[in-house]
Amino acid sequence: MEYLYLKWIDYKTGKKYLIGALFRDKEKGKYYFKLSRAHIEKALEEGAINETILPFSDYDRIYESDEIFAIFKIRLPKIEKYSEEELDELLKDLQMEEYDEFEYLRKTKGVLITDKFIIEEEK
Repeated sequence: MEYLYLKWIDYKTGKKYLIGALFRDKEKGKYYFKLSRAHIEKALEEGAINETILPFSDYDRIYESDEIFAIFKIRLPKIEKYSEEELDELLKDLQMEEYDEFEYLRKTKGVLITDKFIIEEEK
């Protein structure tokens, strides 16, 4: 399984808070997401987040999907609208052989200007 971590960056302090983990089972073609109760509770206690930013509500559930979850999908380019040349350029820029949503998120961190989420690997 491959893992990426969804984090929230507190705009006041720049501190990162773990929200949950995205898992991919490439063999089964499945995605999984699990919220991190302890980390979220700490972020709530410190006033860095409020529960409305959370992509899911059940802390005890492991969410499963055949497609990548919406919170991550909005961070991906609509490659079906890319020309072959544009896609080739994107892949070259990211040093990717072929387009892969999970790998794209790993390389770009899924940053948007509309929120303070970031997607990272644990180091």
